Amino acid sequence: MITGKYLVAVSIWLPVAAALLCWLGQSYSLRNIVSYLTGIILAVCALGLFLSGPFDYQPGEIWGLSWNTAISAADFALLALILYIGWRQRHKLIIILAAIQALLLICFDFGLGGSEIEPVPAFAVDHLAIIMALIINIVGSLICIYGVKYIAEHEEQHPVAKSRQPRFMFWLIIFLGAMNGLVFANNLYWMYFFWEVTTFCSFQLIGHDQSDEAIGNACRALWMNSLGGAAFALGLVILLRYGGGDYLSMQYLLSHHTAAGATGAILLAVSMLVLAGMTKSAQLPFQSWLLGAMVAPTPVSALLHSSTMVKAGVYLILRLAPVYAGTYLSSMTAIAGAFTFLAASVLAISQSNAKRVLAYSTVANLGLIIACAGINTPTAISAAIVLIIFHAVSKGLLFLCTGYVEHEIGSRDIEAMEGLADRLPAAATIFTIGIISMFLPPFGMLVGKWAAIESAAQLPLAAFLLVLASAVTALFWLKWLGRMLEGRPGAIAQREIMDSHYIASLGGLTAAAVLLSIFIGPVVNSMVTPAVTQYYFSPGLEANLETIAAGSGGLFSVWPLFILLALIAVAAGFLYQPRKVKNPPVYLCGENAGLPESTVFMTTGENMGEVKLSNYYFTGFLNEARWSRVVNRVGLIMILLLLGVTLW
Repeated sequence: MITGKYLVAVSIWLPVAAALLCWLGQSYSLRNIVSYLTGIILAVCALGLFLSGPFDYQPGEIWGLSWNTAISAADFALLALILYIGWRQRHKLIIILAAIQALLLICFDFGLGGSEIEPVPAFAVDHLAIIMALIINIVGSLICIYGVKYIAEHEEQHPVAKSRQPRFMFWLIIFLGAMNGLVFANNLYWMYFFWEVTTFCSFQLIGHDQSDEAIGNACRALWMNSLGGAAFALGLVILLRYGGGDYLSMQYLLSHHTAAGATGAILLAVSMLVLAGMTKSAQLPFQSWLLGAMVAPTPVSALLHSSTMVKAGVYLILRLAPVYAGTYLSSMTAIAGAFTFLAASVLAISQSNAKRVLAYSTVANLGLIIACAGINTPTAISAAIVLIIFHAVSKGLLFLCTGYVEHEIGSRDIEAMEGLADRLPAAATIFTIGIISMFLPPFGMLVGKWAAIESAAQLPLAAFLLVLASAVTALFWLKWLGRMLEGRPGAIAQREIMDSHYIASLGGLTAAAVLLSIFIGPVVNSMVTPAVTQYYFSPGLEANLETIAAGSGGLFSVWPLFILLALIAVAAGFLYQPRKVKNPPVYLCGENAGLPESTVFMTTGENMGEVKLSNYYFTGFLNEARWSRVVNRVGLIMILLLLGVTLW
């Protein structure tokens, strides 16, 4: 039987080897084979970790040197590379933040001797890490499989002198290895290294197209995440200086502060790590880097939003939640996350660009997860984990479907998706499942939101923000869904042929969204409850966690609703007759000009006009630029208050 340590090693190193093969192979067929094989092996490893259960792993030396020495050298090499990028782009913020990190690491390594301290174990694979590994290795692998075909079509539509497909797949696949290392790491110094690798990978992927806009947004992502990296490094220095080498172990930190919460310098260090998590998860006022990342090819957006990068931020905040439980830091984290949930949801209403709607939705839902971490009760933490799981699947599905539709119709604008059910019926079906899985019963996202709102009762302000934001989210999802499913004048049903890469990725994520929701009870019992009870202890806790899926305690059971949906689907199959003729043209009271199918009509004064049907986006009232400035200032104040209450 393969032991857990080999599964960890394969999960980290296989993506590195596969990425190098993609870079050096220069062959579409090779990239295709590598992506499929790597995805299958990583998925098997993740399932193996789930079956094996929690364990610790301490790797041996590498070529006679300790891994700490290798990690330290890699840290400085990466910072030197970031400094070079800042100098080449003439970007002062990148240079300054990289220099600050380098100085902090010098203090950590040489001033305090941090590089000589090796907390044991280096890797601790517990229930939460296993959940993250399943998300990274299954959802992330499906995105990489999708990416092989997508980036080839992308270059056909945007020709380049020399193909950048090998480079694209290199950074896409290696991202998975960095994320696995991050979630498995017990040594916080090692976690910091993987943290910075994900920052660098995102910079490379966002700037893939090498346009001025792409490079500018990549640089913004780099400096904002470098700010979080500097906060992370400062947190390490404080932990080592005032807590000692033992505090570089996540296990030690959790076991010594779970009951009463951290105080003093330890709480300050934890607040720095929480700040790092907020920048990585694009919370206000740091959301602009994630919105700017939408310029990248769609597989990048899907990977950043679902299984990597932003999930690293919420993972760290959630992982540390037992440490700051019962403190003002916890309450401020909850309120800051709830405000982000509301503000980003409101801003999404004004967007017609599908990827920006999805981006704002991601920022909002990450805020909801962080709010749960701040509420910091067993039910709230359970809700956060449920949301992480279901958001990864649904958001990955929606991004990939958006990219597919964009290639087919030449636009990612929601208005251009009018009548998509006629033009691309398979894509429209997948889109419909993806959208309703984000906000309607009986899917897991709504179950998680419901549990989050129930758990917020002890913090009325956060509860009010969560309820209001949950109502707002329905507006932008329904607008999108209605536009896509409405009939389009002159449209006729078409047969859709989808490539096998898209069938595998979109089909896999669609099945996951449905099946995980149907079996949310076993998901909670086998995955969520063990992750929560590991650090949260109270009488009857396991019974309370059952209410998330069992239908008691004010929550609903999903089984009757899914049975009802199945009956409706069967009935629709008998009643529906495929439309073989075009939708009738718009009736304009006899004033149609030209052909009967025309949407051009005669207006007053014998002028010609055209019928235009569209959603209303409230662009006057909800002006994105104006409201972004307002909510960013509020978000900055909340960050300062979060840090201020810690210092006070």
